[in-house]
Amino acid sequence: MKKVSINTAVFLNQLENGRSQSECLKQLIGKPIAAIEVRGEFFQEDRRDLELATIQRLCKENDWQFYYSIPEALFTEGQLNENIFDYLTMAKEFQIQGLKISLGDCQNTPASRLAKLQKALCAYSGVVTVENQPNQDGQLEFFKDNLIKLLALVPELGYTFDSGNWYWIKEDPQRAFDSLKKWITVFHLKDIADLTTVRLGEGATNWQSMVQALNSEVPVFLEYGVATDEELDEEIQKVNLIL
Repeated sequence: MKKVSINTAVFLNQLENGRSQSECLKQLIGKPIAAIEVRGEFFQEDRRDLELATIQRLCKENDWQFYYSIPEALFTEGQLNENIFDYLTMAKEFQIQGLKISLGDCQNTPASRLAKLQKALCAYSGVVTVENQPNQDGQLEFFKDNLIKLLALVPELGYTFDSGNWYWIKEDPQRAFDSLKKWITVFHLKDIADLTTVRLGEGATNWQSMVQALNSEVPVFLEYGVATDEELDEEIQKVNLIL
């Protein structure tokens, strides 16, 4: 049976107060989840690899898939972010199944750079996905045009649909979902009310119909701060009931 997955954003308050992601993830042991996704911005640079090794063990012990969110864009004004190759090396070392990175602007990217990216992706057993962001690069028509062109040239890439980011750029999440659904390979779930992230069912997002319309292979990640462990259990149950 398909189960929801967890991005460490659910532990936002704890992370902002200095708790490590590896410690936070231990709170998920025994919960009905399929995968976890850590966030690059919450690692201390000098301790990242040590903590990733701990998280790798946690994932193995609990049969969780391991994902990593990169706090960067893959392209800036057509230039490929060369850091992606270091992240791919990291992913191989720690058996990370999925990397997520903002798409950015890939217009006019040299074919040689895309070929280098494609070669690296072919050597990686996991999947790299690009995500829509709440900025000018994430405007629906611009993003869709960029995404379609990029996937035609580098079909090894996937797409992470963030259901909340559309609100901040005055785009309709449902319209965006309907327009981009065929390319979605990972789904980041959150509900929004008055530009504030709220618990599922308290905002404007028709999240149930979106989740139910996804391909059965698409992982669904909760990606918003949750105040208590009890509330997290309730949010997990809400999604698992319809998966």
